Amino acid sequence: MSGLPADILELEISETFALNNDEAIKPLQELHNAGINLAFDDFGTGYASLSYLTKFPVSRIKIDCSFIARIPDDPENAAIVRSLIAMAHNLKLGIIAEGVETAAQARFLIEERCEEAQGFLYAEPLSATDFEAYMREQRLALDVALPRQKPTYMGVASLPRPLARSSRKGPRS
Repeated sequence: MSGLPADILELEISETFALNNDEAIKPLQELHNAGINLAFDDFGTGYASLSYLTKFPVSRIKIDCSFIARIPDDPENAAIVRSLIAMAHNLKLGIIAEGVETAAQARFLIEERCEEAQGFLYAEPLSATDFEAYMREQRLALDVALPRQKPTYMGVASLPRPLARSSRKGPRS
């Protein structure tokens, strides 16, 4: 046993996995009953029907970066993302947007009440040591900018500025 509380662990399953593994529902339900959170990763890219959201014990969906990349400039794509966010809220599911690279995308997601986002706008993938340094830096930045508020580090609004992009040139797809 690791001693890690089950409720702070989240396992991601892809739509493709769900499509091909009906026999996985029972073990995933057991994990869910033990308090472990499950998320549908890359949501919207597979061919699963919406019934999979009720069939599998997921607590969150992650909107695939291919949808995020085209907002807010593509009205049809923005409508899809807006609908996915509303659907998640109506089903009492958490939602996270993957692949946020621009301030315009982040603003759109905040306006649409997307709780969390991840992507190069905030930070590139980091080693454990670099992550600790990054969090210390963010904490210090928040302490200076918001001395009376406790930072949460839980989403778009909690990170006040992007990490310096060093040698990276332009957005990644």
